[in-house]
Amino acid sequence: MTHPLDALFRPRSVAVIGASSDPNKIGGRPLAFLKRAGYRGAIYPVNPSAERVQELAAYPSLAAIAAGVDQAIIALPGKAVLAAVDDCAASGVRAVQVFSAGFGEGGEDGQREQAELRARAAAAGMRVLGPNSLGLFNTADSFFGTFATALDGAWPRPGSVGVATQSGAFGSYFFGLAQARGLGFSHFVATGNECDVDVAECVTFLAQDAATRVIVMAVEGCKDGARLIAALGAARAAAKPVIAMKVGVSQAGARAAATHTGSLAGEDRVFDAVLAEFGVYRAQSLEEIVDVAYCASVAPLPRGTRLAVITTSGGIGVLAADAAEARGLELPPVGAATQAAIAALIPLAGGVNPVDTSAGIIGDLSLYSKAAGAMLADRPYDAVLCFLAHIGRNPAHWAQLRDSLYALRRRHAGLPFIAVLLADTALIGELEAEGFAVFADPTRAVNAIAAASRLGAAPAAAAPPAASRPPRRLAGRPATEADAKEALAALGIDFAPEQRAGSADAAAAAAAALGYPVVMKILSPDIVHKTEAGGVALGLASDTAVRAEYAAMHGRVAARMPAARIEGVIVARQLGGGVEVLVGTQRDPVFGPVVTVGMGGVMTELMDDVTLRRAPVDEDGARAMLEATRVGRLLCGFRGAAAADVGALARLIARTSEIAFDNRDHIAAIDLNPVLARHDGAHALDAVIAFQGDAA
Repeated sequence: MTHPLDALFRPRSVAVIGASSDPNKIGGRPLAFLKRAGYRGAIYPVNPSAERVQELAAYPSLAAIAAGVDQAIIALPGKAVLAAVDDCAASGVRAVQVFSAGFGEGGEDGQREQAELRARAAAAGMRVLGPNSLGLFNTADSFFGTFATALDGAWPRPGSVGVATQSGAFGSYFFGLAQARGLGFSHFVATGNECDVDVAECVTFLAQDAATRVIVMAVEGCKDGARLIAALGAARAAAKPVIAMKVGVSQAGARAAATHTGSLAGEDRVFDAVLAEFGVYRAQSLEEIVDVAYCASVAPLPRGTRLAVITTSGGIGVLAADAAEARGLELPPVGAATQAAIAALIPLAGGVNPVDTSAGIIGDLSLYSKAAGAMLADRPYDAVLCFLAHIGRNPAHWAQLRDSLYALRRRHAGLPFIAVLLADTALIGELEAEGFAVFADPTRAVNAIAAASRLGAAPAAAAPPAASRPPRRLAGRPATEADAKEALAALGIDFAPEQRAGSADAAAAAAAALGYPVVMKILSPDIVHKTEAGGVALGLASDTAVRAEYAAMHGRVAARMPAARIEGVIVARQLGGGVEVLVGTQRDPVFGPVVTVGMGGVMTELMDDVTLRRAPVDEDGARAMLEATRVGRLLCGFRGAAAADVGALARLIARTSEIAFDNRDHIAAIDLNPVLARHDGAHALDAVIAFQGDAA
C-alpha cells in the first residue's frame, strides 16, 4: 500500500463489527454488498451471538480473528463505539469506518464523544471515516463498505468518476441520478462528521488514483482551508477536473468587521474564489452536476469557447445559439467558400453557425457528416454539437449516418462531440463508447459544454511560486484614519496629499499649503463611517470655508456621536477625475486573507461589483481581478474618458494584499475605499485597518 488512505479505500481485509444476518439492517448491508460485488479480500463478520452471518464464519470479537485486519466497519449503537475503537487499536486495525450516529451532530455530549473517538484512533495510528458516515465503495477493487440504500436499485457501473461528499443522503441521491444518467464510478465516499478523514483528503486520494478521471465534490462547509487548497492543487496538477457543489451558504466566515469589505467578502464568496483559483466548476443544482460530470467523463474537455453547431432543425439551431450566447460560448461563422461548398452538397442547407442541413438529407444522411466535416475544416472549433433529432430511432436512417459520423469524430479525436438526439439505451452506449456525450435536451447540452469549457481552460498545473520579497510588516496598531494612512504609506501605498489639523487655524494653514479645493474629514478613533456621522465635507475652496466648516463639523459630529473622541480633522487635497475603486482585504477564518477589488465610493454596496482572490496576489493577478469587474471597463477609458493608470492601481492592489498576508496573524481587514485611479496614478483616499479581536 502506498497511500495513507489505502486501508480505507482498498483494504486487503475487512471486519464488520455489529454484523447482521439481515441484509436490510445497517450491520448486514455491507456484508451483502461485499458478497454481491465479489470482493476478493477476507471478510470477517464480528457478532458474539452467531457462528455464521450471511453464510460467512463469524467471530465473537476482533481479538478472535487470527489474521490481520486492514479495516473495520463499526455498525453499533453510539455508546458502544469507543470500546469498539479500543478493540480495533489493540488488534492493529489500520482504518475504521463508523456508521454510528449521535456524535458531533448530537450536542455537547456527542461532540465530546467524537473528540475522544478521534484522540483514541490517532493515538493508535488509525484513520477514521465518520462517525455518522454512509461509507464508501471502490468499483475497481469490488470493495463496497457502505449501507447506502441507493445500491438496492442502482448498482454502480465501473467508470472514471470519483465522488467525495460530506452528506451521505445528498451523495446517495446524486449517485442515484448519475447512475440513471449512465455515469460510471471509480469511487464514492461519504465522510459524515469528519472527525478525521475529510472530503479534502479524499479529493487528494482521487487525484492520485489511476482509475479516476473526473472528481465530484459536495460539501456543506470547510474546516481546514489549507487541506482543501492542497487537495485542489493536487487535482489540478494531475489535470483532473473537479466539479463542486456547496450546499448551505454559511455566514460563519462573513465577519462583521466595520468595513465595506467585510460586508462583501462573505464565506460563500470566499469559497467561490478558492474554487475559481483552482479551475473548479461550481454546479448550482443536482441536474447540473450530473450533466457536467457526465460530459467531462465521456468526451474530451473543450480547450476554449468556440462551438460549432450543426443541426437538422433551424429552430433547434436558434435555441442552441441562444443558450450558447447566454453561457459565454462563441459561434464563429463559416466562411463564404465553405457556405458554398455545403450548399453544393445540400441545396436546402442554411446558416453559417449553426449550420442547418434541413430535411433535405433524409435520402442520404451521410451528407450530414460531410457538411459537418466542411464546417470543421473551415476554422478551429473547441466543441461540436450535433443535433440528430429522431435519427437514432430509425435503423435505416442510422445505418446511413453511423459510419461517416464515427469516422468524422475519429478524425478530430481531441475535439469533444456532443450528440443531441432521442435513442434507446443500446445506441446511447454505442455513441458513448465512440466518445460522444449524448443529451436529449439541446439547452442542457450547451450548458454542459459551457461548464466543460471552463474546466478545460483551467491551468493544468499550479503557478510557479512568487519571487521572494521582503515582508511588509505593519508598525504598531493604528487607531485613526491618519494613523492607518501613515502606516500603510510606509509600506508602499500611495495616498492623496493630506495633513492633520487640531484647530481651525491649523486646518486653514493646511489647506493653503495643499492647495484648494480641499476635503475635510473628522479625525476620531471611534468613527469609521464618517459620512453618516456628518464628518466629511467636500469642495472647500477658501480660507473662510475651511474655518467655518471646522466648527460646523465638530458640532454635527458631537450631536450625532457624543461619546466619540475627537482628535481634530484631516485636510486633504481634493483630486478630480478618475475612477473610484474599492481595494480591501478580509481575513477569512478558513482560508486566511483574501483581497477584494471592485466598484468603489458610495456605489460599493449598491453595485456589488467585486471579485475576490486569496492573498497575496501579484500585479498580473491584480490586473486579472480588475478585468473580471465592470469597473475594469471604466478604467480603460469608457466613452471617451481618459484611461486610468492600471499599472499603478495593480501595484497598489498587490501591495495591499501583501500587507494583509504578511500581517495575517493580527490584521482582520484593510479597507481602502475609494482608491482614485487616474491617468497619472492611483491614490487611496480613505483607509481603515481592523484588527483581530476588534469589536464589530
